[in-house]
Amino acid sequence: MSFKSFLTSRTFFIQLAIAIAIIVVLLLLTMFGIRKYTNHGESQPVPDLAGLNIEQAEQLLASKNLTYEISDSTYLDSAEPGSVIGQMPQAGHSVKEGRTIFLSICAIAPEQVAMPKLTDISFRQAVNIMQAEGLNVGVIDYVPSEFSNLVLGQQINGQEVEPGVMVNKGSRVDLRIGKSSSGEKTVVPNLFGETLSQARSEIASLFLNVGAIIYDETVQSQEDSLNAKVWQQRPSNSRYDEIELGASIDVWLTLDDSKLIQESDMEMTNDSTGGF
Repeated sequence: MSFKSFLTSRTFFIQLAIAIAIIVVLLLLTMFGIRKYTNHGESQPVPDLAGLNIEQAEQLLASKNLTYEISDSTYLDSAEPGSVIGQMPQAGHSVKEGRTIFLSICAIAPEQVAMPKLTDISFRQAVNIMQAEGLNVGVIDYVPSEFSNLVLGQQINGQEVEPGVMVNKGSRVDLRIGKSSSGEKTVVPNLFGETLSQARSEIASLFLNVGAIIYDETVQSQEDSLNAKVWQQRPSNSRYDEIELGASIDVWLTLDDSKLIQESDMEMTNDSTGGF
């Protein structure tokens, strides 16, 4: 049989059909294998683990074919020791099976640091030292003094703390600062869009205090409070506003992006009309 005759024979078409069928089957098996290996198209929301202990978090993640890894441990007096205080990806984020969720855990006990000597130096020097030691600025109390902005006292929970005494890392240290009688003032910061931690740092850097902290209904957990952002403050910010040193600023925080957008639009409108 000639080659041309073979190409038109029944045998050729049967063999061609078999070859095509084999190729199709191989392609389907390959695609199925890749799909199964990568879990293509199979995703699920990450569960909210805030407040759970490690055993509870592990069980919940295992039920969804997810794994976990502890990325860091920080002590928070507002959280249960050993409980989850943060996670990445955050709750609700879509992930595939087998994904590792990184957890932040509340330490069983706070790390201890030696209280540094903060007196007889400037406020800014004291803040730098505290940050290096893992301490936070608490209440700033201004008292009459010929030495303006000099640290005159250091306290924790209303008690004077001598240098060298071991204190909890992360403690808030209240500072007594000298203030001349000249009525010194500082600018009102713009805290819009900042987290509470960022707002605290900026407020302290301007020799001011954090006043009332108000969370809206979107803030439901410890993790929410860490991620919430300032959408309103009192007194409000203006490039011309000034207040006395030691004054307090109240802040309102939210996770609602619409509030942040609305307030941002209002600020832009005020800025554009402020010169008229």
